Amino acid sequence: MSVSLGLSTVTQAVISALLLIGMLVLYLRRFTRSPRWLLLALAVCLLDQLAKALIVPQVAGRHPVSLFFGAVQIVYLQNREQGFGGTLSYLLVLTVLCVLAMYFLYDRLAKTSYHMSLLAECGLALMIGGYLGILLDRVTLGFVVDFIEFGRAGTFVYNIADLAVIFAVALLALRALKFLSEPRDWHKRLLEKAAP
Repeated sequence: MSVSLGLSTVTQAVISALLLIGMLVLYLRRFTRSPRWLLLALAVCLLDQLAKALIVPQVAGRHPVSLFFGAVQIVYLQNREQGFGGTLSYLLVLTVLCVLAMYFLYDRLAKTSYHMSLLAECGLALMIGGYLGILLDRVTLGFVVDFIEFGRAGTFVYNIADLAVIFAVALLALRALKFLSEPRDWHKRLLEKAAP
């Protein structure tokens, strides 16, 4: 299936990142009371870009540097794919569907007195910071710089931004599990308040 809308993979990736960052910022601005999420997001992006600026010149064009008895390799990879080595020609369509679903949920939550938990806030902030780091690479270089490989012949090569997004997903999954284990009456009240 190819639904590229006539856009290059880089253009799709940039637009997709901007849409997701925009929606996540909307959530955080509406459902949190503190701007600390902005500091965390900017710190992740800065750490990602700083690590690339310091590490990549040391390993580009050279043999991988082995750390922790081979458990981690520092390498240099220009990732021109759209994410995790994939080439989704329909990335933008999937992103738009995801953003629409998030907006539907946002609209429901906005009708209640919902306040985001610290765990969810950190997860979204890490995700924004990771997406910003990836977005900066795509806009300035046309590809994403990856340099962290786990194991001697890992399947994927990561950067700090990738790891922040993966950790963010884990935090959000943990928050979802915690939410599902909370008393059912709370869920019922939330749904009743959100009903049109």
